[in-house]
Amino acid sequence: MRIVGLCLATLAAAATACAGGTSGEASPTASPGAPSSQLPQLDALWVCAPPNQAYPYYAGLPRELWPFNKIRPYKRYFLTRLPFRGPGQDYSPPPGLKSLKIGLLDPARNGPNWARGERSREGVVLAVEEANGARGRDQLPFELVERQSPAQWGGGANVAVDFAHRQVLGFLSDIDGSDAHTALRVAFKTETVMINISDPDPTLTETRLPWVLRVIPDQRQEEARLAELIVKRFRCRRIAIMRVSDRFGRLGVLYFTSFIRRLGCPPIQELLFRSGQRDIRAQIDAMRAARPDAIFFVGEPGDVGRIARQFRQDGIQARFFGLDYLLDPTFQRNAGAAAEGTTVTAFFDPRKTDPRWVRFEARFRQRWGRRPDAYAAYGYDGAQLMIGAILRAGPNRWRVRDQLYSLAYYHGVTGWMRFDGSGNNIAPVRLVHFQHGHPRFAPQPEYAPAAAGGS
Repeated sequence: MRIVGLCLATLAAAATACAGGTSGEASPTASPGAPSSQLPQLDALWVCAPPNQAYPYYAGLPRELWPFNKIRPYKRYFLTRLPFRGPGQDYSPPPGLKSLKIGLLDPARNGPNWARGERSREGVVLAVEEANGARGRDQLPFELVERQSPAQWGGGANVAVDFAHRQVLGFLSDIDGSDAHTALRVAFKTETVMINISDPDPTLTETRLPWVLRVIPDQRQEEARLAELIVKRFRCRRIAIMRVSDRFGRLGVLYFTSFIRRLGCPPIQELLFRSGQRDIRAQIDAMRAARPDAIFFVGEPGDVGRIARQFRQDGIQARFFGLDYLLDPTFQRNAGAAAEGTTVTAFFDPRKTDPRWVRFEARFRQRWGRRPDAYAAYGYDGAQLMIGAILRAGPNRWRVRDQLYSLAYYHGVTGWMRFDGSGNNIAPVRLVHFQHGHPRFAPQPEYAPAAAGGS
């Protein structure tokens, strides 16, 4: 208990400096000896957990959605953080150090994730620029070592090797699941911590490798929310799935399928389409024959919008559901009137008035000439986390890892993050309904640790 209080007090005092000097505000501190069941003040950017703390199991989801929830397994994983027991924390800084290097793995140019990766990059660049603007003349600057993944399997691993050769203190990885997974294997071998800023694949943080943290909530949060909404609120029983036939689609429905099965409603149909496919007559006929009352879509927003429009034109009246991807304007543009009534997930409401978000939005507009989206915001928060860890730990990548792995909560521009035992942000997601031609966020209070009872 005393550890939490002391940790809060220490970190709150350093919050402004570790945020790269951008917040310009002093954070109130918690009183030493505060009980671990309470998180007083909750204004510090960083909140550490005591060693060996038990974290929420299975992304903090309800027990009925856990795998093997009706039995008591011999062993549950991801309840505590994996320690790193090797040497490194006492190593001296590299000789001739001229900058504090942070790597950035961008997705392949002109690939399906390029535009989202560009928005993430803008958030990262802004964070590094602001951090350097707050540095003194006698302090080493931060240097962004940016590399683009080649459009091939294993390309992320090659970039991670290059990061190691360039002696980065940690790196940020992109939305492409293949890149992130292969890069993580190299990060484990080179002992370089990786913060993922945009890949929602739950298996990334379930690799049991203690060198990864993720700031964006994963698809378990999104799909659990939708599964409960579809089955419990809308009482749909005939649930179909329409997904793209690639890795994104395969993993994108994996957890949703498991969740609706555990709720007693296994999918009645799972149909595939190719990216860019326009002739879907066979899928339409099969979907009409299945008579679903709910359809869950996974795919690029333009494809899903076009398919939704064709489904409606052919008389399919099921409710439509999808992930945060469908907030991209191309979904509504291609779907037209068929978007009406669709429900999707979102990581946070960009209309919120939280001071950190409002100030970030203004700075982002000034730098890039447009409003930030979720990818830009999580890119910024991920870079701020890496910068803060380096400022606390110094130029030692093992101690940088230790700083990041001590986190229980972090307050960024996207809101409060809550990290589980696998280093995954499990803050709750939001629901968005397309109504009267516009996406409208369902009312929901902003998440804060106090609202979770300090658990």
